[in-house]
Amino acid sequence: MNVLIIDDDAVDRISTTRILQQSELPIGAIHQAGTGDEGIRMAVEKRYDMILLDYKLPPTNGIEVLRELRGSSDFSTAIVMLSHSNDDELALRCIEAGAQDFIMKSEVTALRLKRALLISSERHFLEEKVLEGHNELRRLAEQDSLTGLSNRYFFDESLKDAIPQAERSNKTLALIFIDLDNFKSINDTMGHLAGDNYLLAVAKRLEKSIRKGDRLSRLGGDEFAILANQIAEPYQIRLLVEKIFSNFSEPTFIEGQPVDISASIGVATYPECGTTAVELMKSADVAMYRAKENGRNQVQYYSRDFHEKIESRINLERDLKNAIQNNELVLYYQPQINTNDHSLAGVEALIRWNHPQLGLVPPDQFISIAEECDLINSIGRWVLDSACEQFSTWVRSYPDMDIVFSIAVNISAKQLRDKGLVEYLQQCIDNYNIPASRLEIELTESSLESSLVALDMLNALSASGIKLALDDFGTGYSSLSHLDDFPFDILKIDKKFIMSIEREEQAKLLKAVTNFAHSMDYETVAEGVETELQLEICKKLGINRLQGFYFSKPIPANEIEKAWF
Repeated sequence: MNVLIIDDDAVDRISTTRILQQSELPIGAIHQAGTGDEGIRMAVEKRYDMILLDYKLPPTNGIEVLRELRGSSDFSTAIVMLSHSNDDELALRCIEAGAQDFIMKSEVTALRLKRALLISSERHFLEEKVLEGHNELRRLAEQDSLTGLSNRYFFDESLKDAIPQAERSNKTLALIFIDLDNFKSINDTMGHLAGDNYLLAVAKRLEKSIRKGDRLSRLGGDEFAILANQIAEPYQIRLLVEKIFSNFSEPTFIEGQPVDISASIGVATYPECGTTAVELMKSADVAMYRAKENGRNQVQYYSRDFHEKIESRINLERDLKNAIQNNELVLYYQPQINTNDHSLAGVEALIRWNHPQLGLVPPDQFISIAEECDLINSIGRWVLDSACEQFSTWVRSYPDMDIVFSIAVNISAKQLRDKGLVEYLQQCIDNYNIPASRLEIELTESSLESSLVALDMLNALSASGIKLALDDFGTGYSSLSHLDDFPFDILKIDKKFIMSIEREEQAKLLKAVTNFAHSMDYETVAEGVETELQLEICKKLGINRLQGFYFSKPIPANEIEKAWF
């Protein structure tokens, strides 16, 4: 057993040494220190099994030495406090500060010292066990169980500590949020075990990317965060991000299959983007969201202008959830005209949101939000029901009309995953007594490839007698090879082929697209007709129906009645 005596009184040190040597304890080395500073240095440099510490150590005292020693995270030595004072309150203070025992110097005998040392050693052993348990619980509380990285709790605490440190050092602090782009598809197609292995691979590559002193955490799911300290120059952040993308450039292998790693990264810096933990995290999250919006697998740096846009989007999302219940959604209708006689061939139902504060909100500002928030099915069903109800009203109210027209409703690829869609549409047709052949369902060409899994749904819709129209035709050339696989009846030629025509020689692309459609025996609709020249060219090309501002913009149902019935 190696013992250190820290005492400013040389006589007391000699006396204590002699008593130790006379005891039956297995004493090895006995070292002495005459000051608190010397004792602290010796205690840290050389590990002792026991320290006998004098309370009075001018200019300080033993409790301060005790607290400094206990403040070291890896210090683990039993300490017995010695004093000439017989003060119970002092003894209690010493124990509370971390001493294992308190002995009056007048009571230091071989027997008393032996008992104190044995008791202190045992007490210290038990304290170490408790500390080990505490540290293990803390590790479990602060560590992500899958990757072994720090978890969200540790990250939050680290960020709170890092901000005042950055302020004191006058250095930039960077917060980097990393969100994996394709993680859900891996889970869905390969299973959760494959997803876990993918996260482990990502974690290892992120660990290779960070600098010494940076803190990497897994926040949960497929989200990671890096806290980059001591940023002296902005280029250091750029280099760090480039290293992350470089380490992600090669695919990882999951169950023998190569899987690409793609991530959207958002960066916010202290103090430019925020001076509190909440502000920094919000800014980094906004930047990351922007990276996803702009095409994924890229980095975006926070800007206040974009933050305001995101805040507006969040508010729209919140309000949209109550729009149906509050009767804020309305349908406008745009006529489709027979090319030959300019009679009404049909109407397209187009949704609008009559927001109580913002007024009439167009669909391009909220449909994408509805899709991301899983509101698109409920909104889509509302559109189908409302359009069918209005169409039924027109048919009943104007039984003597010479014209026979159809009604078209747009649905998204996500709605085709609604397993109850066919049944719901059939209910609408039955409830409102609508001929199925006069109901057209429009699906955009850009979503055609992602809807390959919904081919059975499209076939079921077609089998029910409903007509299917491919909207924005000509914009997604990759889908042409699949076009014959789908039961479409109508091709709606995208407006970009019409609206750009100012002279007849500019109609070559429109002619090519139209010839292709006619060669496949599709009925054709031209969108975006705005001028007399565009109208005449569409007639020459034999396009069946015309739609655009030349005839009418989208208008409410009552205005359709006034203009066309």
